[in-house]
Amino acid sequence: MSTIQSGLPVALVQLCATEDAALNQRQAEAWLERAVQEAPGGVRPRLLMLPEVWNAPYAVDRFAAFAEPIPEPGADLTQGASASLAMVARLARRHGVAVIAGSIPEQGEAGRIYNTATVIDPRGVLLAKHRKLHLFDVDVPGGICFRESDTLTAGDGLTVLSGSNDPLGTGLSDPPNLGLLICYDIRFPELALLMQQRHGCTLLACPAAFNTTTGPRHWHLVMRARAIDTQCFVLACSSARPQGDGYPSYGHSLVVDPWGTVIAEAGEGEQVLHAQLDLSQVALARQAIPTGDQRRRDVYRLSDAAVGGQPDDGVEGS
Repeated sequence: MSTIQSGLPVALVQLCATEDAALNQRQAEAWLERAVQEAPGGVRPRLLMLPEVWNAPYAVDRFAAFAEPIPEPGADLTQGASASLAMVARLARRHGVAVIAGSIPEQGEAGRIYNTATVIDPRGVLLAKHRKLHLFDVDVPGGICFRESDTLTAGDGLTVLSGSNDPLGTGLSDPPNLGLLICYDIRFPELALLMQQRHGCTLLACPAAFNTTTGPRHWHLVMRARAIDTQCFVLACSSARPQGDGYPSYGHSLVVDPWGTVIAEAGEGEQVLHAQLDLSQVALARQAIPTGDQRRRDVYRLSDAAVGGQPDDGVEGS
């Protein structure tokens, strides 16, 4: 693969899940194929992304029925026990493209169920997995009431994929360090700041399912705020708004640059959102507004308990 300077073409797939697991896989595969084949200007994406819980209804009482086992990073997923991720891995290998495979319910140890996001390389190998740290337990008067903790177990570590040796196959001269979050995780700025300050992230990915109560109030604000806080690109891939009953996803998948500008936005329905990330903007934003050098570490600092407060290469957490 030839090395390019700073441009990274990406495609976010905004889709809606059904009660039929096999249908969900077929539909996701069709949309991913479309994302690869119908790139504007013929510039095929090097990185694809799916939303939160794309293989199942987003419903507390349905997570267990749709849960699949997910191995640890390094595993070849193409023939793995997770039918959903095997499909994505085979597509990644077929097209030589990396995929942030949104999240799916994970059948974990001791009967626990996690909301788990994964990153798959162009060979179909699992690069990283992130178990949602902050479970979506909210009760908004006159709006949404939802308790993920009724079914799900929270993860216990942050997840960062080092860009060293370009595991995503981007072909960039300076591949991004990728921080992985899931939906409600994005509301906790300490997590994103740790990813940027201690682990050098330049790209944050957040598969999500904001709803029609929280979405209009906070979706754009939170994604833009985290981009500004960290001076990173933010990829926020949402599930699509259902046509009938079901969880009322907000849609509006976003790509936000390090200046806090929305450079691409989807609508409410199913679609592919293409964008070109000029990663040189990260360094320009950090040079122009050098908050990273101006923090008063003599007064306050973040502590990274998951890895003892020390930066490390590769993947931290699970």
